[in-house]
Amino acid sequence: MTRRTIPPFRADHVGSLLRTPALKAARERRARNEIDAEAFNAIEDREVADVIAKQEAAGLQSITEGEYRRVSWNIDFLERLDNRVLCRRTQD
Repeated sequence: MTRRTIPPFRADHVGSLLRTPALKAARERRARNEIDAEAFNAIEDREVADVIAKQEAAGLQSITEGEYRRVSWNIDFLERLDNRVLCRRTQD
């Protein structure tokens, strides 16, 4: 396979972006009940708007909210399992 040396380059965009210091601090403050849900949501909304604006300014055609509203890619999933068996191991 020949490597491209001029744009467009191939890239995969998975959606997750690093959390900003402001968002991390807000999550910590919310966990300690130092701010209420409304204040936390306002900070989260602002950080999402900022990360979207940065992607637009960079000229990206595919934009993500950075998964900023997720605590973790796997925790959000695991917390919703409700102790159900999703798959069963079959015996040979």
